Amino acid sequence: MSGRASSVSHPAACGFHHATWQNRIGGASKHVRSMRSRLAASREVSLTAWHPIPTRNPGAFRMYAGASDDGVGSIDDSVDEDGVRDYLAELTWLPPLDPTKETEEIDATTDPTTMVLPVFPLGSTAYMPHSDHVLNIFEPRYRQMYSDILFNGSRRFVVPVSHPETGKLAAVAPVFYLEDLKEVSEQTADAVKYVCSHKVIGRVSIKRTLNDSVWADRSTYLKAVIEPLEDIDDDEDLSTREKNLTERFVSIIEKQTKLGEPVRFTENLISTLSAERGEDGLWRLAGLWQSLLQNRLQAKESELSNDIQQLLRNYLQNQGTDMQSKVTVQFDALPQEIKNEFTRLQQTFREESMAMVGQTIYPFVLLVQCDSHAERLNVFGSMLEEEEKRLQAKVALQSLFGTGGGDAAAGGDADATDTDASTKDDKDESPDKTEEA
Repeated sequence: MSGRASSVSHPAACGFHHATWQNRIGGASKHVRSMRSRLAASREVSLTAWHPIPTRNPGAFRMYAGASDDGVGSIDDSVDEDGVRDYLAELTWLPPLDPTKETEEIDATTDPTTMVLPVFPLGSTAYMPHSDHVLNIFEPRYRQMYSDILFNGSRRFVVPVSHPETGKLAAVAPVFYLEDLKEVSEQTADAVKYVCSHKVIGRVSIKRTLNDSVWADRSTYLKAVIEPLEDIDDDEDLSTREKNLTERFVSIIEKQTKLGEPVRFTENLISTLSAERGEDGLWRLAGLWQSLLQNRLQAKESELSNDIQQLLRNYLQNQGTDMQSKVTVQFDALPQEIKNEFTRLQQTFREESMAMVGQTIYPFVLLVQCDSHAERLNVFGSMLEEEEKRLQAKVALQSLFGTGGGDAAAGGDADATDTDASTKDDKDESPDKTEEA
């Protein structure tokens, strides 16, 4: 199944600033993701239309982040000897799908207590409760799935993440609820059947899959026995820890602003933050944090694009090329030193972006897996700890070299102003996901 695209969560009042571009919540644009195959096929580089080749393979790395020592983000058994937390190692996975296993049939009339839902794996994207997502549906088995959930009235299916190395499905997954479906086969010449809007309404524990053989032959969609997952500490008073976590989030926003971070939260978010239970509490903070990390990755891709274009522009100007019109260059025709620099820029991007990709996935999958609000506060505290360390290191460097904070000192645009994503942007109706195994 093809199609790699970014997932968009829509936390309310999500404010971001970028010194050079007006960003949208979400990952890289679709034309960036499709550039890999086009460039490999043509080996042409267009100065006005070149885009970076992103490395989005989470199987190439694991995401590590420091753990807090204040009780919010405490070190647990998954922390290695260097004191870093391996989020991927903390996730629980189902056994590998067995195509030789006999299909298990469950009759709802004779076994009404057993809950069965369709399974729609969507690769390495972390979805969280209360987020909204749009999917383009084109593959026959998932066309059938949507027909079935509409016919039986459930409108629900589970979306587990896949292990980056083994392909195993996560044992805990979010539940998508179909809110709206548009038939677009005529407009797309049947390339896409449905454009579907969803809300993540909860989490489930996947107990076992029922029809593994269909995963290999793609004759239909997977089904699984599931159990709803609820927090075990709903009656526990965690207000002090919630307050501490919120204060840490606020402190990070203030430090980002003081340092002139090129991608940062806007300060008008501060009065709206809460780490309490529920849609407007910790889940919203997690959605905001995921969006920040996705935007940082997009900014890194934009940075690579600018570096490549500047490299080619300098070369062509030295060759006396007219730069007033679109220029297309055969890659093989470039001098070796330009090719080498081109390759070096790509390799640097891959190395720097690998951990950034992981930051947008595994910590958030672990949040979904947590069976208590207290545990979720710990995990999110670990995520904040990594940012706190990064900002502290940046402050130390500025002190060492005698530079001050602010956009100008940080290398950003001193005339840029903070921007806040509007409700219209948050509810953009453009599809953000295509089917993906």
